[in-house]
Amino acid sequence: MDQPLPVGLPDPTKYLLPEETIRLVVRRYHPVVLTGAAAVVLAAAVAGLLLLVVVGPSRGRVAFVLFLVVAALAYFGYRYIHWSRTVLVITNRRLFQFVSLGIKRVTVMPVLRQSIVFKQSPIGRRMGFGTVMVKTANGAMLFNFDWLADAERFRDEITNLAA
Repeated sequence: MDQPLPVGLPDPTKYLLPEETIRLVVRRYHPVVLTGAAAVVLAAAVAGLLLLVVVGPSRGRVAFVLFLVVAALAYFGYRYIHWSRTVLVITNRRLFQFVSLGIKRVTVMPVLRQSIVFKQSPIGRRMGFGTVMVKTANGAMLFNFDWLADAERFRDEITNLAA
């Protein structure tokens, strides 16, 4: 493996079989994942300011606006922490998804695939993110990985995994 593991995530080597080696560690592309949460914070702040300007300030309205903004910031914080604590690991045999938000969750996905669909918009090509979908022969979706950073390498590793 040519890259360090993110700090604070579970050690994936204890989940590996004796003949397995880690080939790629990747995360979802953070600006895209966090954009929705940032929009919620901005909308809450604008709505709160409009409420105070149009209707006029009062103790109850100011408290409501502060609650709205703090709740939106808490949502953004949760989304950021969830992004920072989630990682995909590809070995030479399987795919793991590690999520560590207080409770550790490790999803092990054997890759029995028939087709791999790779999507990347012009903006995604420019910024380096894309979507990789693993499907069966009849077109049923097995796995869908949206907003992956380094999606082309992820696709290549998945393709080589079960080949």
